[in-house]
This record gives sequence, C-alpha cells and structure tokens, in this order.
Amino acid sequence: MGRMSVLWMCVGLAIFWGCTPKRPVVLPGPWAGSTPTVQAPSTPAPASSTPSAPSASIKEKTLPETPQVPPSGTPAAKPPKEPSPQYLASVQLVHEGDRALAKGDPDGALGFYEQAVQVDAYNGSAFLGLAKVWLQKNAPKRSLEFAKKAEILLTNQPKELRETYLLQSFLYEMLNEPELAKTYKQKAQRLP
Repeated sequence: MGRMSVLWMCVGLAIFWGCTPKRPVVLPGPWAGSTPTVQAPSTPAPASSTPSAPSASIKEKTLPETPQVPPSGTPAAKPPKEPSPQYLASVQLVHEGDRALAKGDPDGALGFYEQAVQVDAYNGSAFLGLAKVWLQKNAPKRSLEFAKKAEILLTNQPKELRETYLLQSFLYEMLNEPELAKTYKQKAQRLP
C-alpha cells in the first residue's frame, strides 16, 4: 500500500471512531508562533500519580519574550507615521486651490478643492478652501456649510481652526446673526 492510501485509511478510521483531536496541540520551542500542529495520541497516556516538572530546556523555549523597556521607565516612542499618498495628493491640490484663489480665480480654485475632498475626505483645509470660494461667489449659506465641516476636521490644527472661526464669525455677520458671530470671534481669540 502507498503512503497516501494508508494516510486516508487512518483518517477514515479516526473519523469513524470519533478519535479526531478536539483542539490543536501547540508544540513548544522554535515551532511556537508558527501554524499549530495537531497531534492525535496513538494510545492513551498512562495516568501518573505524580506530575513531573518540565525540563529546563523546554521551559526556556516556551517562555514568552518580555518587551524591552528603556532604562528611564518610559515606553519606547513609536516611529512617526508616514502620511498616505492620498493625503499628500490632497494637500497638493489644496495648495493649487490656494494659488488659484489668490490669483482671483474662484472657479479654478473650486475645482482643485473639490478634487482634494474627493481624494481625502478628511482634509479640513480643503473644506476651508471651499468655504472661501463660496464666500467669494457670494453664497454665504453654502460657505458656512463648508466652514462647519472644516471646523470639525481642523480641531488639531489651531492656526487653521482660528481662521475657520474668523470666517464663520464673518459669515454669521453677513447672515445677520450677531450673537453667533460674537461667539465665533471669541473662539478665535482663545486660540494661539
């Protein structure tokens, strides 16, 4: 008989008699961390009245490694996360939009800012740019919608958040809501 037929016969008998292992057995040593190996006992192990201690060599191999902590007691700093290509492309599009807006081309700037939002929907600077464009196009309500989105996304960027608050204050003045205008001006003054 070939090895494969013997193997299939053993598997068939194991299934027939219900002797398949119920859980995988992981071997200690250099195999730890690799795919677990299943071992089915060929004969039941004899019951022992006194448990034996594991040998030192097995114990050394199965102990998990402890993480190395710097001597100062503080955990090691994580390396800085590299920005995604989408984020970098979006930032570049925002810069192009800013240039177009500075040249007095709100329609050209609008295209760049919209592309920036499509590439990275979490780029608050793109939404701030859209708010500026719609202000130049004399659509204060639409400008305010984009400024509110920018406010949410720029919470960790104080300089741009301050600019957003000042823009919102101006827009609320245009919309004849002086109390909200005053509130946003105060928010802007609290930021550096």
